[in-house]
Amino acid sequence: MTVARTAAGQVRGVEIADGVIGWRGVPYAAPPVGPLRLRPPQPPEPWAGARDASSLVAVALQPPGGSFGELTGGPPLPPAAEDCLYLNVTAPAGASGRPVLVWIHGGGYQAGSGTDMAGDGAAFARDHGLVVVTFNYRLGALGFLDVPGERPTGACGMHDQIAALRWVRQNVAGFGGDPGRVTVYGLSAGAKSVANLLASPLARGLVHRAASSSGGADHVVSPEQGAAVAGRFFRALGAAADRVRDVPAAEMLAAQQAMAAGPKASWIWRPTVDGVALTRWPLAAIAAGAAAGIPLLAQTCAREAGMYQLLEHDAPDQADRVLAGYFGAEVRDRILAAYARNRPELAGNPRALRAAVMTDERYGIPTTRLADAQSGHAPVWRSRYDGPFTGLPDPLPRNLEPLVPVLRAVHGSDGSGVWRGGSGLAGRLHAAWGAFALGGEPGQAAPDGAAPDGAAPDEAAPDGASPDGASPGGAFPGGEPLKWPRYDATRRPTMIFDPAGPYLADDPNGAERAAWDGLTWSPGTWWEFDGVS
Repeated sequence: MTVARTAAGQVRGVEIADGVIGWRGVPYAAPPVGPLRLRPPQPPEPWAGARDASSLVAVALQPPGGSFGELTGGPPLPPAAEDCLYLNVTAPAGASGRPVLVWIHGGGYQAGSGTDMAGDGAAFARDHGLVVVTFNYRLGALGFLDVPGERPTGACGMHDQIAALRWVRQNVAGFGGDPGRVTVYGLSAGAKSVANLLASPLARGLVHRAASSSGGADHVVSPEQGAAVAGRFFRALGAAADRVRDVPAAEMLAAQQAMAAGPKASWIWRPTVDGVALTRWPLAAIAAGAAAGIPLLAQTCAREAGMYQLLEHDAPDQADRVLAGYFGAEVRDRILAAYARNRPELAGNPRALRAAVMTDERYGIPTTRLADAQSGHAPVWRSRYDGPFTGLPDPLPRNLEPLVPVLRAVHGSDGSGVWRGGSGLAGRLHAAWGAFALGGEPGQAAPDGAAPDGAAPDEAAPDGASPDGASPGGAFPGGEPLKWPRYDATRRPTMIFDPAGPYLADDPNGAERAAWDGLTWSPGTWWEFDGVS
Protein backbone atom coordinates (compact mmCIF):
# COMPACT_ATOMS: atom_id res chain seq x y z
CA MET A 1 0.00 0.00 0.00
CA THR A 2 1.24 3.47 -0.85
CA VAL A 3 -1.32 5.35 1.26
CA ALA A 4 -0.32 6.13 4.83
CA ARG A 5 -2.26 7.95 7.51
CA THR A 6 -0.92 10.87 9.55
CA ALA A 7 -2.62 12.88 12.27
CA ALA A 8 -3.33 15.62 9.71
CA GLY A 9 -4.59 13.35 6.92
CA GLN A 10 -3.67 10.63 4.45
CA VAL A 11 -0.70 10.79 2.06
CA ARG A 12 -0.20 8.79 -1.12
CA GLY A 13 3.37 7.77 -1.91
CA VAL A 14 4.99 5.92 -4.78
CA GLU A 15 7.29 2.93 -5.28
CA ILE A 16 10.76 4.43 -5.75
CA ALA A 17 12.69 1.15 -6.02
CA ASP A 18 11.87 -2.51 -6.05
CA GLY A 19 10.08 -3.13 -2.76
CA VAL A 20 10.72 0.40 -1.43
CA ILE A 21 8.01 3.04 -0.98
CA GLY A 22 8.61 6.78 -0.72
CA TRP A 23 6.44 9.64 0.50
CA ARG A 24 7.65 13.13 -0.39
CA GLY A 25 6.68 16.60 0.73
CA VAL A 26 4.68 15.64 3.81
CA PRO A 27 4.02 18.74 5.97
CA TYR A 28 5.19 18.37 9.56
CA ALA A 29 4.33 21.95 10.54
CA ALA A 30 2.30 24.88 9.27
CA PRO A 31 3.97 27.16 6.72
CA PRO A 32 6.23 29.53 8.75
CA VAL A 33 5.14 32.64 6.88
CA GLY A 34 3.40 35.89 7.74
CA PRO A 35 2.74 36.07 11.47
CA LEU A 36 4.48 32.67 11.93
CA ARG A 37 7.78 33.92 10.47
CA LEU A 38 10.57 33.70 13.08
CA ARG A 39 8.28 31.99 15.56
CA PRO A 40 8.32 28.35 16.73
CA PRO A 41 6.59 25.93 14.34
CA GLN A 42 2.90 25.19 14.66
CA PRO A 43 1.05 21.94 13.76
CA PRO A 44 0.05 21.50 10.11
CA GLU A 45 -3.50 22.19 9.05
CA PRO A 46 -5.51 18.97 8.43
CA TRP A 47 -6.55 18.07 4.88
CA ALA A 48 -9.23 15.90 3.34
CA GLY A 49 -8.61 12.93 1.08
CA ALA A 50 -5.23 11.43 0.20
CA ARG A 51 -2.62 14.13 -0.39
CA ASP A 52 -0.21 13.46 -3.25
CA ALA A 53 3.22 12.72 -1.80
CA SER A 54 5.09 11.59 -4.90
CA SER A 55 7.34 14.61 -5.39
CA LEU A 56 9.73 16.78 -3.41
CA VAL A 57 8.51 20.25 -2.50
CA ALA A 58 10.29 23.48 -1.61
CA VAL A 59 13.57 23.44 0.29
CA ALA A 60 14.43 26.16 2.80
CA LEU A 61 15.22 29.62 1.51
CA GLN A 62 18.98 29.83 0.96
CA PRO A 63 21.66 31.26 -1.33
CA PRO A 64 21.73 29.83 -4.87
CA GLY A 65 23.72 26.63 -5.20
CA GLY A 66 23.62 25.99 -1.47
CA SER A 67 22.58 22.35 -1.60
CA PHE A 68 25.38 19.79 -1.69
CA GLY A 69 23.13 16.90 -2.73
CA GLU A 70 22.95 17.60 -6.44
CA LEU A 71 26.75 17.66 -6.64
CA THR A 72 26.92 14.06 -5.44
CA GLY A 73 24.18 12.52 -7.53
CA GLY A 74 21.18 13.57 -5.47
CA PRO A 75 17.80 14.29 -7.02
CA PRO A 76 17.14 17.66 -8.66
CA LEU A 77 15.71 20.00 -6.06
CA PRO A 78 12.60 22.15 -6.28
CA PRO A 79 12.94 25.92 -5.82
CA ALA A 80 13.75 27.26 -2.39
CA ALA A 81 10.96 29.01 -0.49
CA GLU A 82 10.06 30.30 2.94
CA ASP A 83 7.29 27.68 3.12
CA CYS A 84 9.64 24.72 3.59
CA LEU A 85 8.67 22.61 6.62
CA TYR A 86 8.20 19.29 4.84
CA LEU A 87 9.65 15.84 5.32
CA ASN A 88 10.15 12.68 3.30
CA VAL A 89 9.71 9.06 4.38
CA THR A 90 11.19 5.96 2.75
CA ALA A 91 10.23 2.48 3.94
CA PRO A 92 10.36 -1.15 2.83
CA ALA A 93 7.04 -2.20 1.33
CA GLY A 94 4.90 -3.83 3.99
CA ALA A 95 7.14 -2.66 6.84
CA SER A 96 5.83 -2.85 10.38
CA GLY A 97 7.58 -1.84 13.58
CA ARG A 98 10.94 -1.23 11.90
CA PRO A 99 13.71 0.94 13.43
CA VAL A 100 13.70 4.53 12.20
CA LEU A 101 16.65 6.60 10.95
CA VAL A 102 16.10 10.38 10.95
CA TRP A 103 18.58 12.51 8.97
CA ILE A 104 19.50 16.13 9.79
CA HIS A 105 21.30 17.73 6.87
CA GLY A 106 24.30 20.04 7.11
CA GLY A 107 25.16 23.25 5.35
CA GLY A 108 26.37 25.59 8.06
CA TYR A 109 22.81 26.41 9.16
CA GLN A 110 22.51 28.51 6.01
CA ALA A 111 22.18 25.98 3.16
CA GLY A 112 21.17 22.42 2.31
CA SER A 113 18.09 20.23 2.18
CA GLY A 114 16.85 16.96 3.60
CA THR A 115 17.95 14.96 0.56
CA ASP A 116 21.58 16.15 0.71
CA MET A 117 23.82 13.05 0.76
CA ALA A 118 20.88 10.92 1.92
CA GLY A 119 19.15 11.03 -1.47
CA ASP A 120 15.94 9.04 -1.16
CA GLY A 121 17.30 6.83 1.64
CA ALA A 122 16.44 3.69 -0.32
CA ALA A 123 19.77 1.97 0.39
CA PHE A 124 19.10 1.79 4.14
CA ALA A 125 15.51 0.71 3.55
CA ARG A 126 16.65 -2.04 1.18
CA ASP A 127 19.83 -3.20 2.96
CA HIS A 128 18.74 -2.91 6.60
CA GLY A 129 14.96 -2.65 6.59
CA LEU A 130 15.04 0.83 8.11
CA VAL A 131 12.36 3.47 7.81
CA VAL A 132 14.18 6.67 6.79
CA VAL A 133 12.92 10.19 7.49
CA THR A 134 14.59 13.30 6.03
CA PHE A 135 13.35 16.86 6.43
CA ASN A 136 14.00 20.54 5.78
CA TYR A 137 14.32 23.12 8.53
CA ARG A 138 14.57 26.91 8.42
CA LEU A 139 18.03 28.26 7.67
CA GLY A 140 20.02 31.47 7.95
CA ALA A 141 18.25 34.51 9.31
CA LEU A 142 14.82 32.93 8.93
CA GLY A 143 15.96 30.05 11.12
CA PHE A 144 18.32 31.62 13.62
CA LEU A 145 17.78 35.39 13.89
CA ASP A 146 17.30 36.79 17.37
CA VAL A 147 14.29 39.10 17.38
CA PRO A 148 14.56 41.66 20.20
CA GLY A 149 11.89 41.38 22.87
CA GLU A 150 10.68 37.91 21.88
CA ARG A 151 11.05 34.59 23.66
CA PRO A 152 11.94 32.06 22.50
CA THR A 153 14.04 33.51 19.72
CA GLY A 154 17.21 32.71 17.83
CA ALA A 155 16.62 28.97 17.46
CA CYS A 156 13.59 28.52 15.19
CA GLY A 157 15.52 26.05 13.04
CA MET A 158 16.18 23.91 16.10
CA HIS A 159 12.51 24.10 17.09
CA ASP A 160 11.75 22.85 13.55
CA GLN A 161 14.01 19.84 14.12
CA ILE A 162 12.17 19.04 17.36
CA ALA A 163 8.82 19.43 15.59
CA ALA A 164 9.95 16.92 12.95
CA LEU A 165 10.91 14.45 15.70
CA ARG A 166 7.53 14.95 17.34
CA TRP A 167 5.93 14.19 13.99
CA VAL A 168 7.95 10.97 13.85
CA ARG A 169 6.79 9.91 17.30
CA GLN A 170 3.17 10.61 16.43
CA ASN A 171 3.01 9.32 12.86
CA VAL A 172 5.86 7.01 11.84
CA ALA A 173 4.02 3.84 12.85
CA GLY A 174 1.66 4.48 9.94
CA PHE A 175 4.66 4.17 7.60
CA GLY A 176 5.97 0.97 9.15
CA GLY A 177 8.31 2.51 11.72
CA ASP A 178 8.71 2.01 15.46
CA PRO A 179 8.47 5.36 17.32
CA GLY A 180 10.33 3.75 20.22
CA ARG A 181 13.46 3.04 18.16
CA VAL A 182 14.53 6.30 16.55
CA THR A 183 18.16 7.01 15.59
CA VAL A 184 19.01 10.61 14.70
CA TYR A 185 22.01 11.11 12.40
CA GLY A 186 23.49 14.37 11.21
CA LEU A 187 26.58 15.67 9.41
CA SER A 188 28.27 19.05 9.88
CA ALA A 189 25.59 21.48 11.10
CA GLY A 190 23.33 18.42 11.25
CA ALA A 191 25.82 16.73 13.59
CA LYS A 192 26.05 19.84 15.75
CA SER A 193 22.25 19.73 15.79
CA VAL A 194 22.40 16.16 17.09
CA ALA A 195 24.43 17.36 20.08
CA ASN A 196 21.95 20.17 20.65
CA LEU A 197 19.08 17.69 20.62
CA LEU A 198 20.86 15.45 23.11
CA ALA A 199 21.05 18.47 25.40
CA SER A 200 17.53 19.76 24.82
CA PRO A 201 14.76 19.17 27.37
CA LEU A 202 12.26 19.38 24.50
CA ALA A 203 13.81 16.38 22.72
CA ARG A 204 13.73 13.96 25.63
CA GLY A 205 11.98 10.75 24.71
CA LEU A 206 12.13 11.55 20.98
CA VAL A 207 15.67 10.20 20.34
CA HIS A 208 16.86 6.71 21.32
CA ARG A 209 20.21 6.58 19.46
CA ALA A 210 22.39 9.28 17.94
CA ALA A 211 25.07 9.38 15.25
CA SER A 212 27.29 12.33 14.37
CA SER A 213 29.63 13.03 11.45
CA SER A 214 31.88 16.10 11.64
CA GLY A 215 30.08 17.75 14.51
CA GLY A 216 30.79 18.20 18.18
CA ALA A 217 29.02 20.24 20.82
CA ASP A 218 28.64 23.88 21.88
CA HIS A 219 28.39 25.30 18.38
CA VAL A 220 25.75 27.72 19.63
CA VAL A 221 25.61 31.38 20.65
CA SER A 222 24.72 33.16 23.83
CA PRO A 223 21.84 35.66 23.78
CA GLU A 224 24.46 38.43 23.78
CA GLN A 225 26.22 36.98 20.72
CA GLY A 226 22.90 36.45 19.00
CA ALA A 227 21.95 40.07 19.62
CA ALA A 228 25.22 41.25 18.04
CA VAL A 229 24.56 39.24 14.86
CA ALA A 230 20.95 40.48 14.82
CA GLY A 231 22.09 44.10 15.05
CA ARG A 232 24.34 43.62 12.02
CA PHE A 233 21.50 41.92 10.15
CA PHE A 234 18.96 44.67 10.79
CA ARG A 235 21.47 47.27 9.57
CA ALA A 236 21.87 45.29 6.34
CA LEU A 237 18.10 44.88 6.06
CA GLY A 238 17.51 48.59 6.53
CA ALA A 239 14.46 47.89 8.67
CA ALA A 240 13.73 47.80 12.37
CA ALA A 241 12.98 44.59 14.20
CA ASP A 242 9.28 45.41 14.45
CA ARG A 243 9.01 45.18 10.64
CA VAL A 244 10.82 41.85 10.28
CA ARG A 245 7.60 40.01 9.38
CA ASP A 246 6.55 42.56 6.79
CA VAL A 247 9.51 42.58 4.41
CA PRO A 248 9.59 40.10 1.51
CA ALA A 249 11.54 36.90 2.14
CA ALA A 250 13.87 37.75 -0.75
CA GLU A 251 14.96 40.90 1.11
CA MET A 252 15.68 38.83 4.20
CA LEU A 253 17.97 36.61 2.14
CA ALA A 254 19.61 39.60 0.46
CA ALA A 255 20.42 41.16 3.85
CA GLN A 256 21.90 37.87 5.00
CA GLN A 257 24.05 37.71 1.88
CA ALA A 258 25.15 41.31 2.35
CA MET A 259 26.69 40.34 5.69
CA ALA A 260 28.80 37.55 4.16
CA ALA A 261 28.45 35.09 1.30
CA GLY A 262 29.83 31.72 0.27
CA PRO A 263 32.11 29.78 2.62
CA LYS A 264 32.93 33.02 4.46
CA ALA A 265 29.33 33.02 5.74
CA SER A 266 29.90 29.69 7.47
CA TRP A 267 29.05 29.66 11.17
CA ILE A 268 27.49 33.12 11.34
CA TRP A 269 24.08 31.54 11.88
CA ARG A 270 23.72 29.04 14.70
CA PRO A 271 21.19 28.38 17.47
CA THR A 272 20.91 30.67 20.45
CA VAL A 273 20.69 29.25 23.95
CA ASP A 274 17.10 30.47 24.04
CA GLY A 275 16.02 29.16 27.44
CA VAL A 276 13.47 26.79 25.88
CA ALA A 277 15.00 24.45 23.28
CA LEU A 278 18.40 24.98 24.93
CA THR A 279 18.54 25.94 28.58
CA ARG A 280 22.33 25.70 28.97
CA TRP A 281 25.44 25.07 26.90
CA PRO A 282 25.00 21.64 25.27
CA LEU A 283 28.25 20.04 26.44
CA ALA A 284 27.57 20.90 30.07
CA ALA A 285 24.05 19.49 29.80
CA ILE A 286 25.28 16.26 28.20
CA ALA A 287 28.08 15.85 30.75
CA ALA A 288 25.44 16.21 33.48
CA GLY A 289 23.38 13.37 31.95
CA ALA A 290 20.83 15.14 29.74
CA ALA A 291 21.06 12.26 27.23
CA ALA A 292 21.64 9.41 29.67
CA GLY A 293 21.03 6.01 28.09
CA ILE A 294 21.28 7.22 24.46
CA PRO A 295 24.10 5.39 22.60
CA LEU A 296 26.26 7.62 20.39
CA LEU A 297 28.34 6.97 17.27
CA ALA A 298 30.66 9.92 16.59
CA GLN A 299 32.96 10.33 13.58
CA THR A 300 35.18 13.05 12.16
CA CYS A 301 37.30 13.25 9.02
CA ALA A 302 41.08 13.47 9.20
CA ARG A 303 41.37 16.60 7.04
CA GLU A 304 38.13 18.47 7.69
CA ALA A 305 39.53 21.94 7.01
CA GLY A 306 40.84 20.84 3.62
CA MET A 307 37.37 21.41 2.17
CA TYR A 308 37.33 25.02 3.33
CA GLN A 309 40.85 25.55 2.04
CA LEU A 310 39.73 24.25 -1.35
CA LEU A 311 36.76 26.62 -1.44
CA GLU A 312 38.55 29.63 0.10
CA HIS A 313 42.34 29.46 -0.18
CA ASP A 314 42.86 31.80 2.76
CA ALA A 315 40.92 29.61 5.20
CA PRO A 316 44.03 28.32 7.07
CA ASP A 317 45.37 31.86 7.22
CA GLN A 318 42.63 32.72 9.69
CA ALA A 319 44.07 30.39 12.33
CA ASP A 320 46.48 32.80 14.02
CA ARG A 321 43.86 35.51 14.47
CA VAL A 322 41.12 33.09 15.55
CA LEU A 323 43.29 31.26 18.10
CA ALA A 324 44.70 34.50 19.50
CA GLY A 325 41.18 35.82 19.83
CA TYR A 326 40.15 32.75 21.82
CA PHE A 327 43.21 32.25 23.99
CA GLY A 328 45.82 34.96 23.46
CA ALA A 329 49.06 34.84 21.50
CA GLU A 330 51.00 32.71 23.99
CA VAL A 331 48.51 29.83 23.97
CA ARG A 332 48.12 30.12 20.20
CA ASP A 333 51.85 29.68 19.73
CA ARG A 334 51.88 26.75 22.13
CA ILE A 335 49.17 24.96 20.13
CA LEU A 336 50.93 25.54 16.80
CA ALA A 337 54.22 24.30 18.28
CA ALA A 338 52.57 21.12 19.59
CA TYR A 339 51.26 20.27 16.11
CA ALA A 340 54.64 21.01 14.54
CA ARG A 341 56.35 18.64 16.99
CA ASN A 342 53.82 15.88 16.50
CA ARG A 343 53.71 16.20 12.71
CA PRO A 344 57.21 17.14 11.54
CA GLU A 345 56.10 16.71 7.94
CA LEU A 346 53.92 19.81 8.43
CA ALA A 347 56.51 21.92 10.26
CA GLY A 348 57.77 23.40 6.98
CA ASN A 349 54.30 23.98 5.56
CA PRO A 350 52.61 26.69 7.65
CA ARG A 351 49.29 26.56 5.79
CA ALA A 352 48.96 22.78 6.05
CA LEU A 353 49.89 22.99 9.73
CA ARG A 354 47.20 25.57 10.37
CA ALA A 355 44.63 23.59 8.42
CA ALA A 356 45.32 20.64 10.76
CA VAL A 357 44.86 22.91 13.78
CA MET A 358 41.60 24.30 12.42
CA THR A 359 40.34 20.79 11.67
CA ASP A 360 40.61 20.06 15.36
CA GLU A 361 39.37 23.46 16.55
CA ARG A 362 36.14 23.13 14.59
CA TYR A 363 35.47 19.37 14.62
CA GLY A 364 38.05 17.05 16.17
CA ILE A 365 38.28 18.42 19.71
CA PRO A 366 34.55 19.27 20.02
CA THR A 367 33.69 15.71 18.93
CA THR A 368 36.18 14.17 21.36
CA ARG A 369 34.70 16.24 24.17
CA LEU A 370 31.19 15.20 23.16
CA ALA A 371 32.29 11.55 23.25
CA ASP A 372 33.98 12.08 26.62
CA ALA A 373 30.83 13.67 28.06
CA GLN A 374 28.36 11.08 26.78
CA SER A 375 30.54 8.02 27.53
CA GLY A 376 29.84 8.49 31.23
CA HIS A 377 26.11 7.98 30.61
CA ALA A 378 25.73 5.61 27.63
CA PRO A 379 27.71 3.44 25.18
CA VAL A 380 29.77 5.52 22.73
CA TRP A 381 31.74 4.52 19.65
CA ARG A 382 34.30 6.90 18.12
CA SER A 383 35.75 6.81 14.60
CA ARG A 384 37.77 8.82 12.11
CA TYR A 385 37.47 8.71 8.34
CA ASP A 386 40.76 8.81 6.40
CA GLY A 387 39.49 7.67 3.01
CA PRO A 388 38.51 9.10 -0.37
CA PHE A 389 35.56 11.40 -1.02
CA THR A 390 32.47 9.26 -1.47
CA GLY A 391 29.58 9.94 -3.81
CA LEU A 392 31.55 11.42 -6.71
CA PRO A 393 30.25 10.65 -10.21
CA ASP A 394 31.41 7.39 -11.79
CA PRO A 395 33.08 7.66 -14.21
CA LEU A 396 34.68 10.83 -12.93
CA PRO A 397 34.88 13.75 -15.39
CA ARG A 398 38.48 14.31 -16.43
CA ASN A 399 38.52 17.86 -15.06
CA LEU A 400 37.72 16.52 -11.57
CA GLU A 401 40.44 13.86 -11.50
CA PRO A 402 43.12 16.19 -10.05
CA LEU A 403 40.81 16.90 -7.10
CA VAL A 404 40.60 13.28 -5.95
CA PRO A 405 43.76 13.32 -3.76
CA VAL A 406 42.94 16.83 -2.55
CA LEU A 407 39.50 15.71 -1.41
CA ARG A 408 40.75 12.77 0.65
CA ALA A 409 39.24 12.79 4.15
CA VAL A 410 37.99 16.37 3.89
CA HIS A 411 34.81 17.66 5.48
CA GLY A 412 31.79 15.70 4.26
CA SER A 413 33.81 13.05 2.43
CA ASP A 414 32.18 10.21 4.39
CA GLY A 415 28.54 11.26 4.08
CA SER A 416 27.50 9.72 0.77
CA GLY A 417 29.33 6.50 1.67
CA VAL A 418 27.34 6.19 4.88
CA TRP A 419 24.07 6.67 3.00
CA ARG A 420 24.63 4.72 -0.19
CA GLY A 421 27.30 2.15 0.56
CA GLY A 422 29.20 0.49 -2.25
CA SER A 423 32.63 -1.11 -2.31
CA GLY A 424 35.54 -0.56 0.02
CA LEU A 425 35.24 1.94 2.85
CA ALA A 426 31.86 3.21 1.63
CA GLY A 427 30.44 -0.27 2.17
CA ARG A 428 32.04 -0.45 5.60
CA LEU A 429 30.53 2.90 6.61
CA HIS A 430 27.08 1.97 5.34
CA ALA A 431 27.17 -1.36 7.17
CA ALA A 432 28.36 0.19 10.43
CA TRP A 433 25.69 2.89 10.47
CA GLY A 434 23.03 0.37 9.50
CA ALA A 435 24.01 -2.01 12.30
CA PHE A 436 23.97 0.87 14.78
CA ALA A 437 20.55 2.12 13.66
CA LEU A 438 19.18 -1.42 13.97
CA GLY A 439 20.04 -1.31 17.67
CA GLY A 440 23.41 -3.08 17.61
CA GLU A 441 27.05 -2.07 17.76
CA PRO A 442 28.62 -0.50 14.67
CA GLY A 443 31.20 -3.27 14.36
CA GLN A 444 28.63 -6.05 14.13
CA ALA A 445 25.34 -6.85 12.45
CA ALA A 446 22.25 -7.28 14.60
CA PRO A 447 21.15 -10.92 14.01
CA ASP A 448 17.69 -10.08 12.69
CA GLY A 449 17.69 -6.31 12.62
CA ALA A 450 16.50 -6.02 16.20
CA ALA A 451 17.23 -7.39 19.62
CA PRO A 452 14.83 -9.99 21.09
CA ASP A 453 11.40 -8.64 21.95
CA GLY A 454 12.35 -5.25 20.55
CA ALA A 455 14.86 -4.46 23.30
CA ALA A 456 18.07 -2.76 22.34
CA PRO A 457 21.15 -4.98 22.65
CA ASP A 458 22.37 -2.81 25.52
CA GLU A 459 19.21 -3.72 27.43
CA ALA A 460 19.29 -7.37 26.44
CA ALA A 461 22.98 -7.89 27.27
CA PRO A 462 24.38 -5.30 29.69
CA ASP A 463 28.02 -6.11 29.00
CA GLY A 464 27.42 -5.81 25.25
CA ALA A 465 30.93 -6.93 24.35
CA SER A 466 33.22 -9.90 24.41
CA PRO A 467 35.65 -10.26 27.35
CA ASP A 468 38.47 -8.51 25.51
CA GLY A 469 36.24 -5.52 24.76
CA ALA A 470 35.79 -6.35 21.08
CA SER A 471 32.41 -6.42 19.41
CA PRO A 472 30.81 -9.87 19.21
CA GLY A 473 31.27 -11.83 16.02
CA GLY A 474 28.64 -12.56 13.40
CA ALA A 475 27.92 -11.85 9.77
CA PHE A 476 28.75 -8.26 8.93
CA PRO A 477 27.98 -6.82 5.50
CA GLY A 478 31.01 -5.08 4.04
CA GLY A 479 33.61 -7.43 5.55
CA GLU A 480 34.51 -9.25 8.73
CA PRO A 481 33.18 -7.88 12.03
CA LEU A 482 35.22 -4.99 13.34
CA LYS A 483 36.87 -5.26 16.75
CA TRP A 484 35.51 -1.92 17.80
CA PRO A 485 35.34 -1.48 21.59
CA ARG A 486 33.22 1.10 23.27
CA TYR A 487 34.80 4.48 23.84
CA ASP A 488 36.05 5.61 27.22
CA ALA A 489 37.65 8.90 28.17
CA THR A 490 40.87 7.19 29.33
CA ARG A 491 41.95 5.05 26.35
CA ARG A 492 39.81 6.87 23.77
CA PRO A 493 39.69 3.88 21.36
CA THR A 494 38.96 5.11 17.85
CA MET A 495 38.18 3.13 14.69
CA ILE A 496 40.19 4.54 11.77
CA PHE A 497 38.52 4.00 8.39
CA ASP A 498 41.72 3.91 6.32
CA PRO A 499 41.96 3.06 2.59
CA ALA A 500 44.13 0.06 3.48
CA GLY A 501 41.41 -1.19 5.81
CA PRO A 502 39.86 -0.17 9.14
CA TYR A 503 42.04 -0.42 12.22
CA LEU A 504 41.77 0.53 15.88
CA ALA A 505 43.92 3.23 17.53
CA ASP A 506 43.87 4.48 21.10
CA ASP A 507 43.75 8.27 21.37
CA PRO A 508 45.12 8.97 17.86
CA ASN A 509 47.21 12.15 17.71
CA GLY A 510 46.94 12.35 21.47
CA ALA A 511 49.72 14.92 21.74
CA GLU A 512 47.70 17.28 19.59
CA ARG A 513 44.52 16.62 21.58
CA ALA A 514 46.41 17.34 24.80
CA ALA A 515 47.39 20.78 23.50
CA TRP A 516 43.73 21.79 23.92
CA ASP A 517 43.33 20.40 27.44
CA GLY A 518 41.96 22.95 29.86
CA LEU A 519 40.95 25.37 27.08
CA THR A 520 37.35 26.38 26.47
CA TRP A 521 35.96 28.51 23.67
CA SER A 522 32.76 29.22 21.80
CA PRO A 523 33.45 28.45 18.13
CA GLY A 524 32.70 31.56 16.11
CA THR A 525 33.26 32.44 12.48
CA TRP A 526 36.67 32.07 10.88
CA TRP A 527 36.29 35.24 8.82
CA GLU A 528 35.48 38.55 10.46
CA PHE A 529 32.54 40.66 9.37
CA ASP A 530 32.05 44.06 11.00
CA GLY A 531 33.75 42.82 14.15
CA VAL A 532 31.06 40.19 14.84
CA SER A 533 32.33 36.65 15.54
